[in-house]
Amino acid sequence: MTRFGRLVLAAAIVALAVHAQAQEVKPLTRNDVALFKKKLVALFESLGQAPPGYSVEQESYQLPTDAYPMGGAGKLQPVGASASRTYGSAKSAESASKDFEEEYKKKILEAQAKGDYEAMGRLAQEMQAKAGQLALKAEEQKKEPISVNVQLNASGSETIDPDAVVHEQSGVIVLRRLGTSPERGEINIYVDPVSLKETQQLSKVSLYPPEGGVSRVTAILTAKIEFYGPSAAIEAWAKKVDFKKVLAQIDR
Repeated sequence: MTRFGRLVLAAAIVALAVHAQAQEVKPLTRNDVALFKKKLVALFESLGQAPPGYSVEQESYQLPTDAYPMGGAGKLQPVGASASRTYGSAKSAESASKDFEEEYKKKILEAQAKGDYEAMGRLAQEMQAKAGQLALKAEEQKKEPISVNVQLNASGSETIDPDAVVHEQSGVIVLRRLGTSPERGEINIYVDPVSLKETQQLSKVSLYPPEGGVSRVTAILTAKIEFYGPSAAIEAWAKKVDFKKVLAQIDR
């Protein structure tokens, strides 16, 4: 066979392999994707209330569309999905400012309806002074943002430093990242009812898909919740997570 013929044959083999792999990819249905999103929302709900002064400022979802082959007999890789939220204090300050503006606008309109221009002038001065006070208070109470990421079918590993354990129970372990500053820390919650069944016997977290793959595209085997933000605030928050609700999102 000539060199050109060998190149043509190699290209044909690659094309056939790509085609075969494409044939094995399993597209998710809309209902499949909806189930993943429902479980991601449930993970956020398990967090409960954000720390005082914080509210959601940004939110995004990374939803899957396909499942990929793994192992044999039609088995699949566990399908991953994730979402993130950023919590801050700006919306709380903005809400307080709007409330006070509406209050004073109403008072000024009432004074105007009565023709009480002296009251209108006094209220305008009070409104200006109060706006300055609220702006100063908002600046003084401005908080470092908190980011929370939630993942379904998370994978990876981490050494369990005994000093890093924040909380543990069957199927769950919460670890702080050591060496971070008080201003900016990291807390990771790992969830796996199988590999983390006896957390006190483990020296590391290992979340990996089963070698033989899974049968269902919507099978959820593990979860992970990551907190980034002021160390004291995120550690206190992580301890209040409803771990029963988190574990309820896992299928094993």
